[in-house]
Amino acid sequence: MTRQVKINEAVIDQFPVFDFDGYTKLSGQTFVSTVWKDAVVDGATVTITEIGSSGEYKMEFTPDSIGFWKVEVFVNTTKDVLGFFYAAGAGTIEDVYSMTVRLLGLNKENIFVEETQYDGNGQLISARIRLFDSKANCDAATSGGSETTGLVATYTFTNVWENVNEFEYFKQVKE
Repeated sequence: MTRQVKINEAVIDQFPVFDFDGYTKLSGQTFVSTVWKDAVVDGATVTITEIGSSGEYKMEFTPDSIGFWKVEVFVNTTKDVLGFFYAAGAGTIEDVYSMTVRLLGLNKENIFVEETQYDGNGQLISARIRLFDSKANCDAATSGGSETTGLVATYTFTNVWENVNEFEYFKQVKE
């Protein structure tokens, strides 16, 4: 079975190692592990530690990109091979929803630009940008306000001008 996991978050699994009788758990085992990502060997680090002296072991690794991951664990004593399968994604459906709402806002939907500042030549040098989840919440926002109902994200916008009508760079940072 393939387990759903998030990229850049540690994945932990637990497994026992049994003696040849199939019943007695073996303590003090050593392992060799191989990580595969999309059917190619990957250099991700796998850490395996015994839980007390129980013959139960904890396996941990962190997938660093989206894809299908497999961790193979070879038990040196018994010659058993264990396989752990993972589908690593960017996040949960809630994460995807949050990013989608933010992208809609960045596409100028329900956006409120305020706290503008200009230089001596009348050129915009900074502003605060707030993204809201609906037209109603955006309409309810006030300049310089601290409304949080429906607030998706707040950004600081900065323009640096080299000469009049020639800006050097633009920066927008999420607060």
